[in-house]
Amino acid sequence: MEQHNDKRRISHQSSKRIGAINGRLPTYGRLFYLARAALNPPTSLCKKLFLATGEWHDRLAAKELSPGDPIQSTVAENAFVQGIMMFRKTFMQGSVLMVELHPCYPIWQHSIFSDPAYLSF
Repeated sequence: MEQHNDKRRISHQSSKRIGAINGRLPTYGRLFYLARAALNPPTSLCKKLFLATGEWHDRLAAKELSPGDPIQSTVAENAFVQGIMMFRKTFMQGSVLMVELHPCYPIWQHSIFSDPAYLSF
């Protein structure tokens, strides 16, 4: 029985062909893009998700850390905080589309989704 290396087979596909196979991801040259990326949620709205992230970011940026501080400035810590900040923006962007597709999901009952900043977004 012949074995196939799926990674090799996929890696030889062009971006356009993979996009055509999927039929859902538009392409821009060789890159995929999502329409939600054009939506920029207000910073004040993003800050309402993962509230402590703003404090961590400010303290790491200011390097105002004491020896006993549980938040220590490391490359991993900085990358983690940046990742959370990017995630909350992406989450807000995606939620606009998801609430239209699945309006009955319980998550949409959270207060952030009835916030005036979210409703205007």
